[in-house]
Formats: sequence, structure tokens, C-alpha cells
Amino acid sequence: MYQEEIIKEFKRKIESEPNNIEYCKDLANYYVGLNDLTNALHIYEDILRVYPDDFQSLINAGSIYFYKKMFLEAINCYNKALENHGDNYCIFYNLGNVYAEIENFELALLNYQKANKLRPDSADVYSALGYLYQDINNLDLAIQYYKKALKYDSKNYEIYMNIANIEHKRGNDVEALLQYQKAYELNPNDKKTTLSLANAYSDIKNFKLAHTYFEKAVALDENYYPTRVCRAVAFCDENKHEEAIKELKIAIELVPSKPNAYILLANLLFEEKRYEEALSLYKTAHKIMPDNPKYLVFIANTYIFLNDIEQAVKYYRKAMIAAPKDNEIKLIYIETASKYIEEKAKDRKWTHL
Repeated sequence: MYQEEIIKEFKRKIESEPNNIEYCKDLANYYVGLNDLTNALHIYEDILRVYPDDFQSLINAGSIYFYKKMFLEAINCYNKALENHGDNYCIFYNLGNVYAEIENFELALLNYQKANKLRPDSADVYSALGYLYQDINNLDLAIQYYKKALKYDSKNYEIYMNIANIEHKRGNDVEALLQYQKAYELNPNDKKTTLSLANAYSDIKNFKLAHTYFEKAVALDENYYPTRVCRAVAFCDENKHEEAIKELKIAIELVPSKPNAYILLANLLFEEKRYEEALSLYKTAHKIMPDNPKYLVFIANTYIFLNDIEQAVKYYRKAMIAAPKDNEIKLIYIETASKYIEEKAKDRKWTHL
């Protein structure tokens, strides 16, 4: 009710002075604060129909279009703003973000470079260039730009996270750990940062510290699915299967629509020769993601260990159809089918394959 009264007051001011667009902007900004971007955008669009060159409305409308993934409209707003403000680095930065989002590397780079020329001390621009090069896997340049960004914003934990992710991808686990630690020191209450640090310790087999940070991550959000899965993987690496099984069951309860935890749990049960339980989990994962041929192979493999060659052949065949260019699946299918035929021939019971 309080918010409704504020909105009514804004509208009364607009009605009393219809030519005062500042009241309209105030209402639009209030809607933005409420995360009501649709109503905010309507107001900016109304302003721009009367005042098509209003800079603030062009920028704000462009930003809302961007968040709504209306990229052409966002580009039009920013280009219109450039007509009278060609020296504003923010416009080029925003255009760069739009083009990066639609994966137009050349135009994204061009606009970021223009923004950088106008504001060579902007950490945001250097960071955006880092993102851009990271997306196209030019990791050396990405690192260079992230480090330039840190010169102007040394307290930005996300930049340390990005550098850490690159180092992890390169296999530089110790350097990745160092960067994750810096990110965590700056933002210890962020569950993703905490989880990343836990995983980094797990990567170097320091499981004691890994679980210290897994526990911190759970304390920050006990219902965060990735923490449960990653913690289970760490337990697996320590051969602590019961603890891993417990975490994976929690993960499945939290998000029953994702296949990862089902597969990991099935693999653990398979190792423990609990084939029936594993089979049920593999089939559930396949229902969630029916186009993944690997799940069909897992099901077929389990039938092999259950001595049900007929069902194994059936699922290998399905996997082969789903991935016709996978020669490994094809070879397994041929070998299993041949074995099945031999066994049936001995019993003189033939089944069409």
C-alpha cells in the first residue's frame, strides 16, 4: 500500500505539470527501484516520443532493453544518444556490452576500445575487455586486461574470480587457489566464491581445508545445489563414499530436475555393485535428458553386470542411433550383440536384433 501511495503521488505531480518530464523520470526511476522494468520502460518510451533526444531517457531505456534482451532497440537508443554525446565513454561501453551479448566480437571490441580511449582509467572497460577475450579463449589477453582492471579497482573480487577461473582452466591449480583466496578475502559472504575456494583446495588434495570452506558454503546457503554436488565429488576423491552418497541425495532432493547428481550417485552405487539402484538412477537421468547417448551407455553397461544381455543390446543400439558417429559405442554394440547371438544360438532361442 505504501508503494501504491508513492506511485499515486508521482502521477498526481505528472498530471499537475504534464510538461515537466523530471516528474516522469522520477516515477520511472522509482519503478526501476521496485524492479518493475516494464512500467519504467513505458515511461521512458513516452518521454522519447515527445523528446527523442533526451539523453537520460535514451540511456535508461537502452539499459532496460538490454536486460530484456531487446538488443536492436538497445543499440538504437545508444546510437541516438551518441548523436549529441559522442564523447561519452559510457555509451560506447554499453554498446560494447550489447554486441558482446549477441556475440559480435568485432563490434564489441571496437566499442570497448573507444570507451577505453575516452576513459583509460576505467576498471569496468578493462574488465569488459577481459571478459571478451576470455569468451573467445584468448586467455593471455584476458589475463592482461583483468590485471589492468585491478590497477584501478583492486577490491573487485569478481576480477580475481575471473583470473582464478582462467588459471584453473589452464591447470595452474596453485595460482588459481591464490586468486580464489584473494576473491574470498574481499567477499567472504558470497557462496559462489566460497565454493570456488573449497574446490580449489580439493583440486590440490588439501581436503581438510576444502571441507572447511565447503562447510562455510553450506552455512551461507544450505540449499545451494552446486555446493552439495562439489562436496560429494571431494568426498569421492577421498574414497568417502557414504558421505558422498549423503550429499548427492540431498542435491537430488533440492533440484530433482538436474541429471548430474543422479549420474554421480549411480556411479558410486555401481562401484559398490548395487546395480539395481544404479540402474534406476541412470534411467531417471535419461528421462531428464533423453538426448544424451552417454546415459544410454551407462544403462546398457549396468544391464551387462546384471547379466541381462538382451536389455544391454537394446540400450547400446539406442545409444548408437543417438550418436551414429561414435565409433566406440558402435564397437561395444557389435561386440555385445555378437555375444548375445552366440548365447542364443547355444540355447537355440533367436531374437531379432
